[in-house]
Amino acid sequence: MTGNQLEKTARGRGLRTDWARLTGHTVEVWRMGEYIVTGVVDQASADDSVLWIAAAGNDRRRLFDKRSGFQVRA
Repeated sequence: MTGNQLEKTARGRGLRTDWARLTGHTVEVWRMGEYIVTGVVDQASADDSVLWIAAAGNDRRRLFDKRSGFQVRA
């Protein structure tokens, strides 16, 4: 994060780059300093390039990838 934004979120979550190790964990997804969603990692690729956030309530399962600038905090 840049400027006046905090390095950790209000819940104390910090930036993680090891996405493959986050399956089953609750994470926050961010992009360009903007909060996107909080959810449980359903699945992640072994090379840490993509992860799926599990469906919850009316929300469908969602895919996020590092190449598009998404970041994960856990």
